[in-house]
Amino acid sequence: MNPMRSELILNNEGRHGAAIYRRNFMKNEDSNEMREVLMEMMGSHWIAVKFHKTKPRGIKLSPAMTFCDAASRAIGEPILLKVSSIPCGGAKYAFNFPGTKAPVFGSFVPGRLNTLIDPKSSISGVPRLNFTPEYVSFNLSGYGADVYLSFMLLGSGNEIAQAWSAITGNKLNCKFTGVMSFCSEGTAGALISKAPSLSLGCAKAIKIAGLQGQVCVCLSEKTAEIFARAWRNKTVMAAA
Repeated sequence: MNPMRSELILNNEGRHGAAIYRRNFMKNEDSNEMREVLMEMMGSHWIAVKFHKTKPRGIKLSPAMTFCDAASRAIGEPILLKVSSIPCGGAKYAFNFPGTKAPVFGSFVPGRLNTLIDPKSSISGVPRLNFTPEYVSFNLSGYGADVYLSFMLLGSGNEIAQAWSAITGNKLNCKFTGVMSFCSEGTAGALISKAPSLSLGCAKAIKIAGLQGQVCVCLSEKTAEIFARAWRNKTVMAAA
């Protein structure tokens, strides 16, 4: 946290409230508070995504499902997946699963575009983690998050760009992803580049998860903290 931005000119109560928030927030032991702040600020549900090298103790493994399906279901319940069981070649490739290759165009591009491409060729330049997680969790209480993810309409996505400009004074430079998968590609992109990732997704992934008409917005932990810090500072100042 930038100490210069933290030293707000507040009355004693305002300073005390800000100090408590900074102390609790810096612990980063749980992602629930961050999700609540992002939801309050942007009006959409946010999912905390965490990658694990080993299985979290005492947590039951969820049935195998796609990453997109898990992310959409996590709004109602926490989910833990084993990466090897995710039935999506695009997700396994994005998460650097051993032995995986980039899916061929024909597996995710609409058939009407086959005249423009070789459906048997593979795509290049897709975001891919530089490590291999064994497990990935969604909204797992007691853990932090590597990425915060939200499904939203384009109008809400535009509000994120406006909020970023208001906070930083600069336009938002985001990364567009989602050619061979939906949220898994966006998650990898946000974690690698540290910039917000806007995933448009492949039609198959969107249909499976029932997310038609929505985009997947992914924020790295650091980017999410920038949004949350600005929102909390505004709230403290308003109450002072």
